Amino acid sequence: MNKRLLIIGVLLMVILVVAGIAYDRHRANERGQATVAVAAKADRKVPPLPQWGTLLPAGDNAEVSGSAMCGYCTWKAGEPPDNIVLQTSTEPGIVFVLPNEKRAEIEKVTGKCAGGNYWITAHGTVTQYDGHNYLLVKNFDAVKTK
Repeated sequence: MNKRLLIIGVLLMVILVVAGIAYDRHRANERGQATVAVAAKADRKVPPLPQWGTLLPAGDNAEVSGSAMCGYCTWKAGEPPDNIVLQTSTEPGIVFVLPNEKRAEIEKVTGKCAGGNYWITAHGTVTQYDGHNYLLVKNFDAVKTK
């Protein structure tokens, strides 16, 4: 009887060791695939912000027109998921749209991750911070371009 228990115990230990080795290999393979995915994302070249050095004059009655883009998805600028910028066709290049109820309305039209499908003409208050332009939208018009 003792020999049978010893043999069963040894077999169970061997099975557990083999199962542990298989599990470790599986986890190492998953980590390797995740590392490759992260490296592939890092290889993606992110274009620089199209800030051409000119700041808009600060004011309460400004008008800014541009293509609504997601600043985070396009340039890795700002915080995801809601980071609407207007990419202008002239200097300064981009204007960040500050959070308020009007930006929420823009996001309803463009989606949280705007992809340049809408041309927005926004009126509001322009200010600058850290070399970039920011717009607090009071009202806007949106035209679908794509």
